[in-house]
Amino acid sequence: MKVTKALWLILALFILGATLAAPVLAQTPTPNEINAIAKDLWCPLCNGVRLDNCELQACIQMREMIAQKLMEGASKEQIKAYFVQQYGDVVLGAPERTGFSGVVWILPVLIGAVGLGWLIFFVRAGLRRRRLVTAQASVAPTKAAAQARNTYLKRVDEEMGRDG
Repeated sequence: MKVTKALWLILALFILGATLAAPVLAQTPTPNEINAIAKDLWCPLCNGVRLDNCELQACIQMREMIAQKLMEGASKEQIKAYFVQQYGDVVLGAPERTGFSGVVWILPVLIGAVGLGWLIFFVRAGLRRRRLVTAQASVAPTKAAAQARNTYLKRVDEEMGRDG
């Protein structure tokens, strides 16, 4: 019976030790794993600098936090959500596609569509003007030619009438 108690005690100590040692034995993430997440995040202090390229102390600490979260078993999306909660949407490098921020995504499309509409309108108007000018130019020489012919014929008649 004393042996069983000793075995239970050893087993309990082993389980306790394994539980306490598990975080220590957790595999440390590689720099590539950290940078894979850091590439999707932006420095909240620098304008337009990705987290994997920023050398500010705050960004170094953020990369250390990514490593810690990876050791805890957090997924990429959970880590990104954590940083959005801490620093706001600025760490994503792009505005959200919902709410008022959605205007940033829709506005360029609307401007492009309106610009394309104006371009089509002006091209068609220019083509119509060109056709009209071409039509007038083809009619104008005929009128001028007819007028010149009439003038010539009047002159011929006048001269023939004098000579005849």
